Amino acid sequence: MAEINNGASPKGRATRSRIFEVATKEFAMKGYAGARIDVIAREAKINKQRIYAYFGDKEGLFVEVWKRTSELIYEKTQEFLDLGEKDVPDLGRIILNGYMAFHERHPEFWRIFVMENLFGGKHGRPGHVPGDSPYTHLRELYSSGQNDGFYSKEVSFESFIFVITGISFFYTSNMNTMSDTLDTNLSDPMVKAKMMKEICFMMFNKPECHVD
Repeated sequence: MAEINNGASPKGRATRSRIFEVATKEFAMKGYAGARIDVIAREAKINKQRIYAYFGDKEGLFVEVWKRTSELIYEKTQEFLDLGEKDVPDLGRIILNGYMAFHERHPEFWRIFVMENLFGGKHGRPGHVPGDSPYTHLRELYSSGQNDGFYSKEVSFESFIFVITGISFFYTSNMNTMSDTLDTNLSDPMVKAKMMKEICFMMFNKPECHVD
């Protein structure tokens, strides 16, 4: 990737932010191969050379989009730091509820996420420090739940969180095709609420379980 201008001035930051908003939509709707710098420049109302000055090239722009998109899910996961021992019995539902709500608010996330996986995950998680994660806190709560009999000691935290995040991701990313396959409108709020309740019951054996 080419050398970039960090756009440190207030005007530069505003321009970069505008480019980011437009680029996120362009990548999300058309994929990496289909996204075009000239379209992004036109929609952002700037000269496309400014994009190259700020981001170097198309991949550099995508990396910035990936970085900011990653920050969104990290911020969501940070909210779980507020959970405590009283939340242990309902931990699975709370996490699932949180991630389902996140995907509703950020429908572009799964598309950008898939693109980074197609890159082989080579851009990593910008700013990520191994071990510095809200998951460390959730792991401790889950372990406490295992000791108290709420969760099986045969199921690792990794499997527990993988299935929960996988459900929220799959539901959002495959909503259209699975609606057709199941002949059920999965975007219908009532259908979604019923399915999430049943999934919670299936996973956590909680008849009162629901997703807000």
